[in-house]
Amino acid sequence: MVLRPPAPFSGQLSANAQDQMRQVAEALSRKMDVTLEPTYSAVMLLAPDGSTWRLSVDASGALSTMPVPRT
Repeated sequence: MVLRPPAPFSGQLSANAQDQMRQVAEALSRKMDVTLEPTYSAVMLLAPDGSTWRLSVDASGALSTMPVPRT
């Protein structure tokens, strides 16, 4: 028995679906625009186990993490 991945979808999208895909792509592009101005001093991250961590960078570029208690 030979297992192969399924063939890629090659059907045509409807005009409505194409418009929706374009809108999603534009929204993602706007969110991913990179600027030279720093925006945040730290980022809060949620770990798979539910714990919360603060990620920050110092002036030398070193990253540091710190646990943040959840209330």
